[in-house]
Amino acid sequence: DQAEAGDIVAFAGMETVDVGDTVCDANNPVALDPMHIEEPTLTVVFAVNDSPLAGQEGKHVTSNKIKDRLEAEMRTNVAMKLETIGEGKFKVSGRGELQITVLAENMRREGYEFSISRPEVIVKEIEGVKCEPYEHLVIDTPDSYSGIIIEKLGKKKAEMKAMIPLPFNQVRLEFEIPARSLIGMRTEFLTDTKGEGVMNHSFLEF
Repeated sequence: DQAEAGDIVAFAGMETVDVGDTVCDANNPVALDPMHIEEPTLTVVFAVNDSPLAGQEGKHVTSNKIKDRLEAEMRTNVAMKLETIGEGKFKVSGRGELQITVLAENMRREGYEFSISRPEVIVKEIEGVKCEPYEHLVIDTPDSYSGIIIEKLGKKKAEMKAMIPLPFNQVRLEFEIPARSLIGMRTEFLTDTKGEGVMNHSFLEF
């Protein structure tokens, strides 16, 4: 009959509800400020597989099937955006390599066959100036690997903001880094830290 802040409630039968919507009294509809969802920073293009080996991997190969699956993803994945850019080509914008990789792998396992482009960063024009996304990068690593990480990130135009010692000979490194410099970095990072490093990043600004 009633629920208070902190209670978990299930609603059924409403299709148009989205993240950040407010459920309130119809006679006194006062909405809370909507949640801020981090902006997409990377785009890739999903397209129909037109290579000579087309049709050998999956059972869903047409552009309509791929489009329907991507649209279904957009309904539940609020941090992603979809745009049709041509015949059988769909631009998907997301929060980073990992998010887009998870989508692509899920689709592959579900029997979808498609081609995918290399990731590109989203560039915005703000007051007549082209701006690229920057990320706040936090790395926890054994102290012995910190030197090579700082050196490599320096070459990628990262700016170190903090270096905090942690227990058990660990260190936390904080950087501001262009989003394009993070493309393909995770695998290299795990190799450099022998799998012991932890890397997290969040959108900072354009």
